[in-house]
Amino acid sequence: MGVGSFTEPIIKGVRYADMLPRGTALVLEGGGTRGFYSSGVFEAFMDEGIMFPYIIGVSAGAANALAYVSGQRGRSRVIVEKYVGDSRYVGYRNILRHRSIFGFDFIFQTIPDEHVFWDREIFDSVDIRLLTGATDCATGEAVWFEKRDISNGRFDIVRASCSVPLMARIMEYQGCKFLDGGVSAPIPIEKSIEDGNTFHVVVLTRNRGYTKAPARGKAAVRLIYRKYPKLIEAMINRHEVYNRQLALCERLEREGRALIIRPLTPLAVGRTTTDVKKLLALYDEGHAEGAQAVRALKELLHI
Repeated sequence: MGVGSFTEPIIKGVRYADMLPRGTALVLEGGGTRGFYSSGVFEAFMDEGIMFPYIIGVSAGAANALAYVSGQRGRSRVIVEKYVGDSRYVGYRNILRHRSIFGFDFIFQTIPDEHVFWDREIFDSVDIRLLTGATDCATGEAVWFEKRDISNGRFDIVRASCSVPLMARIMEYQGCKFLDGGVSAPIPIEKSIEDGNTFHVVVLTRNRGYTKAPARGKAAVRLIYRKYPKLIEAMINRHEVYNRQLALCERLEREGRALIIRPLTPLAVGRTTTDVKKLLALYDEGHAEGAQAVRALKELLHI
């Protein structure tokens, strides 16, 4: 497969030598540009050549996992260094142009097609189950898409998963309308358990002690999404779902059935932060804390 012409040096993917035991899952929270913490954690996994047989993510968690599965160490860091500060990546002008604060055409088309090569060949060759969640506007429930839905070279479901309500337009895919997977399954631990996994590595993008408060702007939500009453219900109740799923993750960790990785340093970034220095610091923190987690994981799984 040819790689064409790119403005950045080509980062070729590396095939994974070590697959963790079946029943071991990687569970990924979203968080906008806070998700570059997760990308740093993935760097630590790639350093050790570790791949999970099952990965489930929503929003930025699902998007950032693409470079992990394709085995491209440093790819996400280049994107932070060179492109996150570009107004086409995150910016209010995007709302006027594309009805989304995140420039999805720039993120999912321009960057991988022109600037920073994404190794689809390696991605397709990795034999894992990869689930991306999006929220069905009609039902308010999570819908899960498989790796093959990305393997065809389209990022529609990832875009849908990243479409934060009030910040992005509704995405249409296969005749249905979707928004951010984090609305209905903000920490998709319950789906991972339902699918039979017995040990869960959970990567969060909030500090310990965080709990989600009830949504603000309920009147705007009811007005803008008045055609989708189940979506409104899911958005208003999201804090309850998030806190329930977080509590479940923490209980599983106490029982020795999960390992939670999350920022230890108080967060200095938000969902739409574009400060490159702060994001690189967060990325590097994820890398360092991911390396510590790998050592703990090996002890827990006796590998």
